[in-house]
Amino acid sequence: MNIQEIIEQVDEIPMYPALTLILKGHTRFFEEKLKGTNVTPSELPYIIRLSVDEDISQKELSELFGVSESVVARTIKNLEKKGLITRQKDTQNKTRKILSLTPEGYEISQIMFNVEEEWNDILFDGIEKEDLDNFNKIVKLMVINSFKIK
Repeated sequence: MNIQEIIEQVDEIPMYPALTLILKGHTRFFEEKLKGTNVTPSELPYIIRLSVDEDISQKELSELFGVSESVVARTIKNLEKKGLITRQKDTQNKTRKILSLTPEGYEISQIMFNVEEEWNDILFDGIEKEDLDNFNKIVKLMVINSFKIK
């Protein structure tokens, strides 16, 4: 299906495929904008989270993102190899590893925030602020509700 066909049939697209199309567009946008940074789209949430919540543990990231600790460990290892994060043992709890962005990781996070802002400007073009505020409230409630599903 090409873009014109999607536009013509947008009213008929159920929610899940619509959200998938938006997410795929987001991934393509970031891939293009982050060329040359050696950061993959799957690493973006980790860098963004560490930029606003320094000293978070791998276990906390696992719980936050709803992925296994092994997935987090693998992603963190890659980011560490790239020099974007550091991983240190918590002095209060020897089994807990604390994650922090390096200066290079922080630089990448700032680029990512700018790219995210550019994406949002495109995505939300023509949508009134009040509608967008309501949408954000609905999405947050949907996220909460999704965790209730067993």
